[in-house]
Amino acid sequence: MKLSEIIPEIVYNEVYDCGDETAMYIIDDTELSLFDDICKKIKERGYTESDKNIIDGNISRSFRKDCLIHVYYVPAEKKTRIITDGITCGFNTSPVKSGDIQPVFFQFEVDHSLIDCGMCYIMLCDDGSFIILDSPHWYSVNDDIRIIEFLRKISGEEKPRVSCWLFSHAHEDHIGKFNSLLGYYSDRIKLESVCFNFISPGYDAVIKEDNMISGTARFRSLLSEHKEIKVIKPHTGMKICIRNWSFTVLCTHEDIFPAPVDNFNDTSTVYLAECEGTRIMLPGDASELCDRVLLTRYRESLSCDIIQISHHGHSGLSPEFYRRANAACALFPVTQIKFDEEFGRQESNRLAVQIAREYYIASNGTAEIPLPYRPGNVTLYPDETFEDFDGIYNLWTYEYSEEYKNRLYREYIERKK
Repeated sequence: MKLSEIIPEIVYNEVYDCGDETAMYIIDDTELSLFDDICKKIKERGYTESDKNIIDGNISRSFRKDCLIHVYYVPAEKKTRIITDGITCGFNTSPVKSGDIQPVFFQFEVDHSLIDCGMCYIMLCDDGSFIILDSPHWYSVNDDIRIIEFLRKISGEEKPRVSCWLFSHAHEDHIGKFNSLLGYYSDRIKLESVCFNFISPGYDAVIKEDNMISGTARFRSLLSEHKEIKVIKPHTGMKICIRNWSFTVLCTHEDIFPAPVDNFNDTSTVYLAECEGTRIMLPGDASELCDRVLLTRYRESLSCDIIQISHHGHSGLSPEFYRRANAACALFPVTQIKFDEEFGRQESNRLAVQIAREYYIASNGTAEIPLPYRPGNVTLYPDETFEDFDGIYNLWTYEYSEEYKNRLYREYIERKK
């Protein structure tokens, strides 16, 4: 639905077709009084307020009737954004206790045999269902099956329940194996909902990436075949609650518009997850443009207990972001090889490790973190996969010395013990 059909008297400066039946209208030079007036007018049109959040002075309010209207005001930018969203289903805005199972956060060891990127985080809810963030690359060839088997093992259920599958952005190393699982093995899990906000083709400034375009087309096509799966499109300021977990949305590509997106990683949605008093920062591959948004808007709200290192520890978020996060546990969704290569040249990685009391690298085995989080209470599962150097060379044309390969293999065997 167009904003002009809801509040015809509103004058906006820019409009962005966000895709997925969603549009965003930006009003510049806004004061809080104008934001309040807009919200009042929305309610006068018969919309019911469903949520209100204040995050470091940034205010967001959501309203529902025939569609979702999400409005948020950023004092530092003096901008109000009004989003009309025709795809998002209803969701809880407060955590709901559903069982007595202790929640657990897992950094899942994706198969890095042929590729050094990809990430997958799995959250166990108190009713035995799961929430998943992202999925491995399609070059992690068996990970669709490995994920299903892992969920079966943890839950004890033949057909595990996934209450929500969230996504940071549409790169192939974050949606590839979800596409495979939903395309070929959807009958092996019960998937209730997905949560994603992928950049729209209408964003003229974005670099066109063929893999991204084909991957998101496949993603949306598969969802269209599964009408039983509910869809949530996250917008900045929302607090989306799944079972006893909550996810506060701190940034999406909608916050970058209309700046040119030269780095597709800056289309990442940044979530702050909370459960049992533990705060977990999940920035996906957020990079320089996201960093500006996050540091401009937030200070205390970036503080967390556990942090996923952005963009696999490659160039991503700034040292100042990790300084404000001040996390006791740092999680690197990357191989030990790439961690070692990047550590000397990435100040952000070194600072995150320096601040943290412990850190874990995904290729060394799945990390199980019971909640509430306590340092030293993490279980590292046996290392399941090892780099195929010939395969890596054939795909990516870089190789390592025999001495380095032998050392890595010895370390791998030691970890398996």
